[in-house]
Parts: sequence; C-alpha cells; structure tokens
Amino acid sequence: MAEQRQITVLVVDDEQIIRELCGHALKEYRVLQAGSLPQALELYRTEQIDLVLTDVMMPGGSGIELLRQVKQIDPGAVVIVMTGFGDKETILNALKEDADDFINKPLQLLQLRTAVQKALGKRALKEELATLKRLDSLKGLFLAMISHKLRTPITSLSLGLEELQRYAVQFAPEESCRERLRSMHDDLQFLTRLVTSLLRFNQIMLQEGDHRTARWGVAELLREVAETAALVADKPGITLTMALDVVPPLLCDRERLAFALQQVLDNAFKFSDDSGTVTVSLMHADGQAQIVVQDTGCGIPAEEMPKLFERFYQVDPDATGQIPGFGLGLFCAREIIRQHGGTITLASEPGQGTTVTICLKTTKE
Repeated sequence: MAEQRQITVLVVDDEQIIRELCGHALKEYRVLQAGSLPQALELYRTEQIDLVLTDVMMPGGSGIELLRQVKQIDPGAVVIVMTGFGDKETILNALKEDADDFINKPLQLLQLRTAVQKALGKRALKEELATLKRLDSLKGLFLAMISHKLRTPITSLSLGLEELQRYAVQFAPEESCRERLRSMHDDLQFLTRLVTSLLRFNQIMLQEGDHRTARWGVAELLREVAETAALVADKPGITLTMALDVVPPLLCDRERLAFALQQVLDNAFKFSDDSGTVTVSLMHADGQAQIVVQDTGCGIPAEEMPKLFERFYQVDPDATGQIPGFGLGLFCAREIIRQHGGTITLASEPGQGTTVTICLKTTKE
C-alpha cells in the first residue's frame, strides 16, 4: 500500500519567530517557510502545497498579491490571511481575491489550528465536489457517445427489416414468420425510442447555462403535454381528465419545463392499467401554480419512495426487469423544477395509485 502523503502548509511571514511559532503549532503537518513573496511563489510552484498561511505586509509584495497570484495558479488553492490590521479595506481586498479565512495577530495557537483544520476540510470538500462534477460530465459524454453510436446500426437494421417485410408480402410466408417480423419491428421501434430518449435526456440536462426564459401560459402547456403523453402511451382504455384553472403566466424555459412535465405524465400512463384514469389538475394559490398529476395505477411501496428521484432508479412492480426507459425521468424532472425555483413531491400507496404535485411561482399580471 502506498504511503499517504503528508499535508503541506506554507507559512509566509517576514518575521522568523512568527514562522517558527506557526510551525510549532502545526507540527502534525509538513510546514514550509518563506519570508517574502518571491520566495513563497517559488516554493508554491515547486512543492505540492495544500494550504498557504500568509501575512499581509512582507518584503517584495503584499500577502494580498501572493493570494492573487496563488489563486491564478490554482483557483482551488486554500489561503488564510494573517493580519494585524483590523481595517475593512484589507479584509475587503482579501475577500475580492477569494481568501478562505482570516487570523488576527497576535496569533492565538488554538485559533490558528482551528482555522487551518477548517480550511483543509473546505479544500477536501471542494476537491470532492470537483470530482463528482467531472464524473457527471464523463457520464453525460459517455451516454451521448453510446446513443450516437447506436443510431447507425439501428438505422441499418431498420432498412434491412423493411426489405424483409417487402419480401414477406411478395412470397406470402407462414403466419409464424410474419409474426416474427412484426415482433422484430416492435423491438426495433422500442430500441429506437430508447436511444432517442437518451439523446434527449442528455440534450436537455446539459443546457444548464443556456435557458431561454419567457412568460408562458401554464394551462396551455400542460394540456399540450398531457394530450401528447396520452397519444404516445397508446393505451386507449385509459381515461384522461383535466381540470385546469386560469393561472397567471410562468417565467420559464418552455422546452425544459415541458420536458419535465412530460416525464411525470409518461409515468402516470406507463404505470396505469388499460382501464385506469389519469387526472391532471391546475390551481393557483399564494402566488403559485399547483400542478397535480394523479393516476390509478399500481402505486409504489413505501421502501422505494426515497429512491424515486435517483438517477437510473426504476420502479418494477412485477419484478420483470422489463420496465421501458432508463430511470432518468423523475431525476430530470426534479432538477428542471428546482432550476425554475419550484418543488415536486410524490405520494403513493401500493394498489392506490400515485399523486405528483408540482408548485411553481407565477408572475404578476
């Protein structure tokens, strides 16, 4: 097993006694010392430094200048500023350069140790968040790549199947052969929808900084999405009922919000049997549009409720492993609703159906 690297702290102060005092207080760390800005920058560039503890007034440049240059080298660097000056200007300048903490002189060793431990904890959290963000980005790129790679063979298979079906019409094969061709066609259509859906998920969720917001009528949007979901579900026995009150417009990205509503309504139809009911309601109260989607489907066990908004999690009431989709719908819906400043909650009981409630702030008339 590789030996764990010792955390390194760079103490920068023109007074040797202060540097030695800090080194004594922080003896569980590897402590490097510098008496000037140029010396500190040289050490920072050549050593793997986890935290910089710097005075404000030093030869060759100030601690604020050191802070600025260190953050330019590594925006995630952790820097604590030591100062005997309590003036607001020094603190404001350090804050502008993204200082992580301050320690007043004369130093109190307990305060010093606590500040260093806190700042190192903050660094560890930053690194963990950065790692998670990179992993999310890689997952998105991977899914997009796989989706694009699959589209070419699917198109080829689709063309080949169409040709086989034309031959089947010409040569009139046995019913079992025609049934097999129909089954292959249905499977290929299903695979096409899955790949298209995956591409759409990536497209929508990677548009975090590219929202096109405007005022939109929520009733019209909700009616359009519900009717489309009913058509796509292809379950003519399900009754769709809508009770949509007049509600002030929403300030929203219409495409993204429609996508979120689509995921909720698709689930309502997917988990309802052919003679069920899906009810869509819209009300206005306390400056919010309240959207309620209720189905009479199979419902969800209590132990599965906390997992419903996780990525790639799917409810499988019959334990068949054949539930269509990727388990991304509710995750994406929640993220989009949150980005619009709203909330989404879900209530369900096995055999009693599921109710999803979405609340979004409306604009003033």
